[in-house]
Amino acid sequence: MIRNTHTSQSALLKGIGATLLGLTLVGCGSNTASDNTSAASTGSSTSSTSSTSPASNTTSTGAPQPTIGTSGGAGAASFKAAAATWTKISAAKADLDKIIASKKLTSVHEAAFKVRDIVRTLPAQSSGLAPDKAKTLATQIKNVDQLASRLDKEGDSNNLKGTQDNQAGLSDTLDTIHDLYPSGTFK
Repeated sequence: MIRNTHTSQSALLKGIGATLLGLTLVGCGSNTASDNTSAASTGSSTSSTSSTSPASNTTSTGAPQPTIGTSGGAGAASFKAAAATWTKISAAKADLDKIIASKKLTSVHEAAFKVRDIVRTLPAQSSGLAPDKAKTLATQIKNVDQLASRLDKEGDSNNLKGTQDNQAGLSDTLDTIHDLYPSGTFK
């Protein structure tokens, strides 16, 4: 008798778990269906078997589609603002490099923080990055912040070697950021 009660309780718990999982899955499917219903009611004339939603990367039937681009995220075309920002970053970094090459270390502060400030705008322009790449971007932006502060400190101390070391670190960090985006994003 005790064994049958234990078996019944075990079966009941498994049944409840399966029911909850089923409800969760049905709920997720309902969200997709309502999204599709609202899209259809807005006058969309797309076919239900071949249309894709760029924002959700699913067909109107809710089936996942492969992502665009080679980096596991959106394609290069979706990063137009980031590409324009990268042009500004490159120009600011070139100015910093010229200042260091000319050994005008007292001017490093302004140039380093200009690079930092422009780099900080990238996340808002990079919503198409895959989650792991967005996380890496956030980490690399923190590295840029630290390197800009170090460049400032070393420049103020008139330490050419320390400034050049941090300049190299900044170049490496910017290369890492660059490589997070699909090939061809920053032409």
